[in-house]
Amino acid sequence: MGYGPSQEALGSKLAALCDVRVGKSLDSMYTVGDVIGEGRFSKVYEGLRLSSNNKVALKEIDQGALEEDEEALEMLEAEVVALRRATSADHVVKLHEVVAADDAVWLAMERVPGRELFELVEEKGALPNALVSSLMKQLLTALEALARLGVVHRDVKPENMMVSEAEGAPTRLTLIDFGYAALLSVGDGASGGEQQLSGVAGSPEYAAPEVLSWLEVEADETGIAVGEPYDAGCDVWSVGVTTHVLLSAELPFELPEDCTEESLVAAARSAKLTFRRPEWAGDAMADARDFVTQCMSVAREERPSARALLDHPWVTPPTKGANDAYVEMLEETIAVETAKLSVGDGDGGS
Repeated sequence: MGYGPSQEALGSKLAALCDVRVGKSLDSMYTVGDVIGEGRFSKVYEGLRLSSNNKVALKEIDQGALEEDEEALEMLEAEVVALRRATSADHVVKLHEVVAADDAVWLAMERVPGRELFELVEEKGALPNALVSSLMKQLLTALEALARLGVVHRDVKPENMMVSEAEGAPTRLTLIDFGYAALLSVGDGASGGEQQLSGVAGSPEYAAPEVLSWLEVEADETGIAVGEPYDAGCDVWSVGVTTHVLLSAELPFELPEDCTEESLVAAARSAKLTFRRPEWAGDAMADARDFVTQCMSVAREERPSARALLDHPWVTPPTKGANDAYVEMLEETIAVETAKLSVGDGDGGS
């Protein structure tokens, strides 16, 4: 456990973060329901805003955790600032308000309908190529906006995406859980500017090699190990891992059974994409294989941005020009007429 902030520092930061203070209890503003999620320093509940009768998700960060651990306060501050920056970004969960009570800080957020994307994979296994392409386009749209706003999510995975499946409408994706979010100066996130991030964050099996390098730093008692600075490109790696999981219901590489920090980092750095499952076979999956390969480039400087990947042919297939469509129509007509002639020749010779 880390050292906590001073009472003065804690009070000052909470005053800047919170929109309203309610005293002892949240009951005057919200009804708190069942637990629907749990994090390192927090719990998430179903909630109801009493004044509007609107459903919300209520994230509770215990006051004790904020007083005892500086990291809990830093994570809360980054999450709130990240969500406020992203208030107009599409496919990103919305933050309504931050409420301070005597025993906790509460984040009242949009209650996204549907279920976690991971649950969909658990139920159906590998998902159809067209569906995954559509979902990843929505995810990249969110990440491109976040990068422009200087927000790095750092925990992109199917468990942190909600999918809403309304009859007769395309499946909609919403990125949630900004508990590991980090902040860059606005404009630096997408360009790989001088400002960089450090430290371990997120889920190891989805984390980029440069993020995992900080595991070695934490495990090194000599102080010799050096971590690799990183930026919004770490989220792109996670998009690649997520795509692989959605299309084949398995991770792109095997992790050692007795996984140490060193072996985990080594597995990510030496990841060889074999696309061994039958779902990956054939020319129809060539663009999908290329997309994952580009996302999971170990060399950060060779990894495309979310903005660039939105133009990838797997995500946004090239639009045919009028001339191309006309030529294709002629070819189909010729093929049909040729087939008719072949049938006629066969009848005449019988």
